[in-house]
Amino acid sequence: MTVSENKKVSLSIIVTAWNGSSHLRECLSSLENQIEDASGAEVITVSNFEGGISEIKAEFPFVKYFILSQETTVPQLRTYGVLRAGGAVIAVTEDFCTPDSAWCREIEKAHKLPHAAIGGAVKNKHDAGALDWAVFFYDYGKYLPPLRAGVTETLSGLNVSYKKEILEQLRENYEDGFFETFIHEELKVRGHDLYLMPSAIVRHNKSYQLKKTVFQFFHQARSFAARRVNNLPPSRRLLFITASVILPILLPARVVWRTMNKGRHLKELLRSLPFLMILTSVWAFGEFCGYLNGEGKSGGEWK
Repeated sequence: MTVSENKKVSLSIIVTAWNGSSHLRECLSSLENQIEDASGAEVITVSNFEGGISEIKAEFPFVKYFILSQETTVPQLRTYGVLRAGGAVIAVTEDFCTPDSAWCREIEKAHKLPHAAIGGAVKNKHDAGALDWAVFFYDYGKYLPPLRAGVTETLSGLNVSYKKEILEQLRENYEDGFFETFIHEELKVRGHDLYLMPSAIVRHNKSYQLKKTVFQFFHQARSFAARRVNNLPPSRRLLFITASVILPILLPARVVWRTMNKGRHLKELLRSLPFLMILTSVWAFGEFCGYLNGEGKSGGEWK
């Protein structure tokens, strides 16, 4: 089922696809019934791979498909989708996520509130291994239930939605790539709130390999750090360089404290600690390199 070209679109769902057709198929399958129930919704998939897309198109004809080169980064895929979204609300997720059956309904309900950006909860897959949990705890553990609805400081890029009219005011901030951390900071600078709606849930379904994950962590950390200090004077940059020395201790301590406070998945936390220590040390080194030497080629490695 597709949205008529002359019918008003209330919700655009951008699925950033960079992990292969099997993940994408799962994600779209979880959205299919919701789209049939929400006649004003559209789904836009932007991928940097072509394998398996023809079969998926036949299986999910309600989706608009865009295929970019394999060198296209995840932030660039997001930008491409956001710029083509027609909905009054734009929701962003990734192919390795499966939204809960009420996800679309919860997002649309949440955007009756005045907040510019609204995000939800992220759960981990049932059969996650120790490395999978380490990545999850570091990247998404903050959004693991239980959560309290309300204004917040951060939202996950896996489960976030925006009022289009406000997002368009920031277009110059994401034309070269949609980095949610910096978009959210800019929203706050302009006086907008970020709002957490725990009832809008996606499940994280990705499995990881250590070598590839270490590579990604380093380059994402270096890119993040370089962008963070890009317009700062040398004195402030030196402050970030100095502070990054304590990150190998601060980062895992923050994850452990946060998870213990939730009182859930403590066995998984204990099992994942060796990998968590490795990944946080790599991230810390990546940040140090980014503050010291800039982004280098790291910005092109998130793909």
